[in-house]
Amino acid sequence: MRAACAIPFVATALLGGCASTSAFTARPAAEARTGSCEQRTAEVFAITGEIDAELSRCVRETFAGSTRELVLDSKGGSVEAALDIAEILEGRGLTMRVEGQCNSSCANYFLPLARQIEFSPRSIVLLHGSIDPWTIARFRSRKSEFMTLQARNGRSVEEAEIAFAASMARTETTATRQAEFAQRHHVAPGWLLYRTPGSDDVPGLDPEPTRSRAILVEERMMRSCLPEVEIAPYQAALERRWLRSYRRLGLLWERIAPSGQTVCRPL
Repeated sequence: MRAACAIPFVATALLGGCASTSAFTARPAAEARTGSCEQRTAEVFAITGEIDAELSRCVRETFAGSTRELVLDSKGGSVEAALDIAEILEGRGLTMRVEGQCNSSCANYFLPLARQIEFSPRSIVLLHGSIDPWTIARFRSRKSEFMTLQARNGRSVEEAEIAFAASMARTETTATRQAEFAQRHHVAPGWLLYRTPGSDDVPGLDPEPTRSRAILVEERMMRSCLPEVEIAPYQAALERRWLRSYRRLGLLWERIAPSGQTVCRPL
């Protein structure tokens, strides 16, 4: 099952993630790509838009220690930046409220840190994968394509070799950070759609969902994947808003599969 999105083989794109591109976004795409953060009150902090280095800097400089609630509306973005932000959020026991969407890196690295997760009526959570051994092996196996692209951009063979080695090193370093994060916080492999080389199956999920670009996480799956987090009921809202027949067809058109009966296997 290839649940992750079609991640480009260039390592910088791997590390940048691939935020969901869906007709079911909460705001126009151009606006949603602009990341921002805000300390709304002494206890409420908000993260909105694309996760990137600038957003990471904003959180680092703005987040108050008195924060008790984190409001999220993000299509995802950089794995590195998300892990940087996650380090700031770790151990705080925050209530996280999804207002709109929490997809990709937002779901992978923020939601597992919550004490409690709440949802506005139109919220969605989408997963498409992570930097796993399958992804690293795929990038390594496509070195010739990387080299060809570098040559087209005017780089010499020596320069391209150096760029490839640097990209591999950066990717493997980020993969190690992700693995350490998952171990520290008991994140189920199924939540990260974790795969091993040689197969695009996700052994941490049972049963595996329909082949897709992304998975819309229903309540059953979230509860099984994040058992240490208190999940406010939200399945009824999903049924009303997203899983009616005509909207379900829209999801399938975008190659987004509802998780249905899929659950994470225990660690």
